[in-house]
Amino acid sequence: MSDKSFESNRRNFLLAGAAGSAIALGLSGVSAADASSGKSETEDANEKLVNEFCATWESMDIDKLVSFLSDDVVFRMIDTAPFVEGKEALREGIVGFLSTRKSARFEMIRPQVMGNIVVNERIDHFGREDGNDAFNAVGVFLVKNGKIAEWRDYMMPA
Repeated sequence: MSDKSFESNRRNFLLAGAAGSAIALGLSGVSAADASSGKSETEDANEKLVNEFCATWESMDIDKLVSFLSDDVVFRMIDTAPFVEGKEALREGIVGFLSTRKSARFEMIRPQVMGNIVVNERIDHFGREDGNDAFNAVGVFLVKNGKIAEWRDYMMPA
């Protein structure tokens, strides 16, 4: 094959690929801006929801915290702990935990979002009367209908 023929085939291949991508984006409802940022509007909304939930811990406002959760939320603090199921059960757990703390703050390190899944690497800071605790964690959140439906934390070495 001559260099001109190869270049022509290569150019046609690339043009066909670009056209196909443009058609696919148009059919999927993804805008060019979404494609260039790598996130859809839904992913942006899911990431914002989880970030706001994590930021709300600093207020220690129980009602505000549980407002981010679906009624049938499932939570697991560490991979060896049993699941906490339901908004009211998780509310009770948060109340019990925060009753022994004077402060709470989630320091966000690195977020990732893929559709309805939001993953964040964080350092959770909790103040006690006699000192402070800090935990390196990776949180995995499943968002459904604008609420956190599942939340699993995995602790990492400090």
